[in-house]
Amino acid sequence: MQTNAQSELAPQIQRNVHSRNLLWASVIVLGILIGGWALWSRFGPRPAPQFGVPVNASKAIADFRLDSTLGHPVALSDFADRYLVVYFGYTTCPDVCPTTLADLGKAEKLLGREAQRIQMLFITVDPERDTIERMRDYLAFFGPNFIGLRGSLEETETIASQFGVVYQKQFHSASATDYLMDHSAAVIVLDPQRRPLVLFPYGVSAEQLASDLKRVIR
Repeated sequence: MQTNAQSELAPQIQRNVHSRNLLWASVIVLGILIGGWALWSRFGPRPAPQFGVPVNASKAIADFRLDSTLGHPVALSDFADRYLVVYFGYTTCPDVCPTTLADLGKAEKLLGREAQRIQMLFITVDPERDTIERMRDYLAFFGPNFIGLRGSLEETETIASQFGVVYQKQFHSASATDYLMDHSAAVIVLDPQRRPLVLFPYGVSAEQLASDLKRVIR
């Protein structure tokens, strides 16, 4: 009798085991799908900028440390938790620099709370005239979160070349400042690993800057 009962129960037991196995398999697959979605959401393809030029470089900008308007030397690696918005210019620039900095300052306001994820850096291409004090006073017109950086002539040349920035002194007899600096006017965005991410040419508006920055920092 026990043998017959066991024989009758065996198929039912097998069905129960099979059902449990299917249930666990479903749970595992569901977990994999949810985990994969979470990873894709965090590390998946970043939306392309609409107004800037995507760079997506695999090589990082070599770290450097320069005197800053904060009162102490600053390195790029000090901002490893932020996106860096970098602009090369000089304080006696008659038009391009103040226009660009004003747009960056406005874009930062438009970002709202997301502005905490970026850091604006201004690197002078005219260290002969741009002292730290002069840059601090100048940048204060455009926003409280700009940091000015100043290196030697040799340091400036080396760092600018990393970013693909070119500049040259041009003497103008009619200029009140004796000479002007012709220089690349692009804004370069680095990701937290210091890799060039987006390049904004001169003329991109504050609204366009803010829109693209929101897209790339997600």
